Amino acid sequence: MKRDTSPASVVGQGAYHDERLDALLSITGRMDGYLYRCRNDASYTMLYISDGILTVSGYRPSDFIHNAVRDYVSAIHQDDLAAVYAAVDAALEARCNWNVDYRIVPKVGEPLWVREIGGGVWDDAGELEFLEGFVVDISDRKVVEDLNSQLLLDLKTANEELSAQKREIELAKQQSDHSANHDALTDLPNRRAFHDELKSVVARCGATGEAAGLLFIDLDRFKEVNDTLGHEAGDALLQRVSSQLRSILRSADFVARLGGDEFAFLFSGAADLAQQKAVRVAERILERLRIKVPTPNGAIQVGCTVGVAMYPAEAADSEALITLADRLMYIGKKSGRNRLVTAKEMAPQQPSSRPRHPIRKTA
Repeated sequence: MKRDTSPASVVGQGAYHDERLDALLSITGRMDGYLYRCRNDASYTMLYISDGILTVSGYRPSDFIHNAVRDYVSAIHQDDLAAVYAAVDAALEARCNWNVDYRIVPKVGEPLWVREIGGGVWDDAGELEFLEGFVVDISDRKVVEDLNSQLLLDLKTANEELSAQKREIELAKQQSDHSANHDALTDLPNRRAFHDELKSVVARCGATGEAAGLLFIDLDRFKEVNDTLGHEAGDALLQRVSSQLRSILRSADFVARLGGDEFAFLFSGAADLAQQKAVRVAERILERLRIKVPTPNGAIQVGCTVGVAMYPAEAADSEALITLADRLMYIGKKSGRNRLVTAKEMAPQQPSSRPRHPIRKTA
């Protein structure tokens, strides 16, 4: 389609462009900002800048035209100048608009924030002719943005502090729970944890038809070690015994220190194999706890006595299981120590009125 270049058409187009320019200037005149067109040189030499620059900066537009009084770069805060150059150069290379915030140093007063949106203008040959854009005062908005940023930073810091406090509380709770359920000397589960575990295992076995085995373990000649070498040596022996018992554990087994020199070993498994396993474990315990303790007057041969009781074949509930295992272990002590005793070996006339699960110091 051939372009109309008649005089009437050219006049009409000129009037239209003038109208658009008037409208644009009228609109921008109502805003805290200014339009510009400048060269792409180091000082951004202004070819045109609108009257809004006076409102924003206090400098007259004519001051900047062809650098008559000052160049535009002189009005940009020195700390922000590198960011402005980088934004403009990057946008020109990509042939897109830039959008950059920076501070203007006004004629009077503190620096104020502006936001510039601009772009390059290329001729038909692809050569860059000039830069143009719009700059608007965002000082009030920047204050709000900075406040929001600070609030977000404060919130993030508060959340991190809260998370740290939560972790500390959780760690303290875990440590408290651990202390409440573990023996301080050996770090094995204590009597309280043992009773909880025993009830849980017996309940589970009652539901699944499995069997539970309980081994009550009491050290032989422990009192002699304490009396001969002192309580520190006794504590060291208890720690060594605990380590040996841990070495026998499978993942599903449970061992606890009930107090003094008494320990308990608890396991569960298939009913038809449980008795054999209980005896095997007790034999291993007897072997592992044969410990010689050197003294100035010769070694003390420490050992242990183990009472072996089974649920549900030999005891109807957890309390009955504890009573039986404790009684069997007591029978072993009276029968010469350093042995395991099962229910099959318990004499019918054996008294059963002995208190349940005491803490003894039997040698």
